[in-house]
Amino acid sequence: MQKLLLSLALATLAPMAAMAMPAVGDMVGTAPDAVKAALEAAGCPVDEFEAEDGKVEAVCTDAATGKGMEVAIDPATGLVTEIKAKD
Repeated sequence: MQKLLLSLALATLAPMAAMAMPAVGDMVGTAPDAVKAALEAAGCPVDEFEAEDGKVEAVCTDAATGKGMEVAIDPATGLVTEIKAKD
C-alpha cells in the first residue's frame, strides 16, 4: 500500500517539478535562443528581452502561476543573477 501511495505522489508531483522556475545561479546561456529554450524548459515562456544595468532581462510568464517575471542574466557568464515579479 505504501508503494502505491508513493508512486501516486511521485506521478502527481513530477509534472510540477518540471515546471519549476529557474533559480539564481542557474546557467541559461548567453545566446538569446539558448536562454529562451532554457527558460521555457523551466516553465517560464519568454515574452521579450530587455537590456538593463549591464544585464539582460528576460520577461517571461511563470507557467505555474501565470505571473509576469523578470529574470536577470549576466551576459558574460549566462548565469541567472536575479528573479523578481514583473512590476
